[in-house]
Amino acid sequence: MGGFVERTRTGMEGLDELLNGGIPKNAVVLISGGAGSGKTVMGLQFLVKGATQYGEKGVFVTFEETRDDILGQAAQFGWDLAKLENEGTLKIVTFSPSKHHLSFVNFQLDEMINTFKPSRLVYDSISTIGVYAEILADVETLASLGIKKEDLATELRSDAITRRAVMDIMSKLKGYRLTSLVISELPKQSNFLSRDTVSEFAADGIIVLHCLERKEKKIRALEVLKMRRTQHSMDLIPMLMGENGIEVLTKEKVY
Repeated sequence: MGGFVERTRTGMEGLDELLNGGIPKNAVVLISGGAGSGKTVMGLQFLVKGATQYGEKGVFVTFEETRDDILGQAAQFGWDLAKLENEGTLKIVTFSPSKHHLSFVNFQLDEMINTFKPSRLVYDSISTIGVYAEILADVETLASLGIKKEDLATELRSDAITRRAVMDIMSKLKGYRLTSLVISELPKQSNFLSRDTVSEFAADGIIVLHCLERKEKKIRALEVLKMRRTQHSMDLIPMLMGENGIEVLTKEKVY
């Protein structure tokens, strides 16, 4: 792929091997999958391993769960997020579409990135931007996204604002110069790789998580569909979620 590529190790057994040592540093990678496929766990594990194994600060940004929910989910895998917060290696930032305007969210993230100076970020999830769509339909926000309110037909407004906001967020994350995982819900039988249908085009990498039915048994698997400056398999690779988190079984395939 030409030249040395500095990489951010995920700390997930098998995944770094699959990615020739990890995710390219400062890349924005879309983690997409259905409900229960392990997206949030992968994001948390990425931050925990960064803090505990590689000495890298991380930020977990969530729009869908409370701080207590995140702490509880992490505790199932033996990850003490409160301890990491106290040690100054992790921040959990929660927002709510009903309480926080998107411009406020972006301002708060800018301030936090500038003061905390993390190396890793997880955005859970960009699918929530669709919930913001109606809230976003005001003159100030439309102007900040370069959209004239009178140019949007009413029936197209939410869609157009959502897509423009997603592209703006992806661009902002790239500008932070962090290695970021952006989580997206993947609707069943979708022809796209994200709910918003545009974030996959802006991302530097795409990892899709699956929860498959095989002979009345559920099997977890992942696909690396895109990763810039990285030679990788595009096969469906088995994935386990055990007591220590996610493990990718790179020597096997699911058929």
